[in-house]
Amino acid sequence: MYQEQRLEKILTLLEERGNLSVKEMVDELGVSKDTVRRDFDCLSQRNLAQRTHGGILPVKNTTVLGFQERQKGLTEDKKKMADLALSLVKDQSLLFFDVSTLMLEVSQKLTKKVTVYSHSLDNALVLSGKEGVDFHLLGGRFYSKNRFYYSLHEAQLLQHLQFDLAFFGAASLNQGVVSYEDEEDVAVKQLAMQAARTKILIAESDKYEKHSKYILGKIKDFDYWITDKKPDPDLVEALKDKVTILYDGKDSDYE
Repeated sequence: MYQEQRLEKILTLLEERGNLSVKEMVDELGVSKDTVRRDFDCLSQRNLAQRTHGGILPVKNTTVLGFQERQKGLTEDKKKMADLALSLVKDQSLLFFDVSTLMLEVSQKLTKKVTVYSHSLDNALVLSGKEGVDFHLLGGRFYSKNRFYYSLHEAQLLQHLQFDLAFFGAASLNQGVVSYEDEEDVAVKQLAMQAARTKILIAESDKYEKHSKYILGKIKDFDYWITDKKPDPDLVEALKDKVTILYDGKDSDYE
């Protein structure tokens, strides 16, 4: 069993039991104490568990409450956007989930039997113990401001995959350019874009007025754009025959 598979198993058992000891996991996984200790240390470094003497505990409740507070801040329009995203997902799909509050809502509502790759801490906390979801966290250095992980080695795993669907948030859509705040975040997304059969942008219309530093591409590079309301007519016309725009439970007139 590879380390990432062990980590997923450990997180599932931690969710079920509330705490785990090194001895328990030696018996459960059939590996050495040193291997289990390294796995526990890895989960602690990724902020997915709290290290204790001889074992691990779930992350502190304050972290979980933080996620709940973020969810409460979602408007009804944004919740509808998450529902639209889920309407595109089929059982047995291989998916990439980006880092965003909207994608966290998608993760919370996901009920299909799927495989998901993500570099998001929030998605990991929600999906790692969810029944029917085979979740893979792309680890590395943790970027606390926007709550994602990055390492070149981990990101390069995406070169060996072909996603049925890849979902991307956005910090800015200014002038039709999709951009973000972190260069490392964009490096992961670029590989996910290249590995995806269908690329889906999920971003509110007000992102068109914002500015960010690092460019992933343009709206027209995506197959779908899920948003909260019908965009400006000039923008809709510019995207005609390039992108399917989904909003408020309806798709646009342009396929």
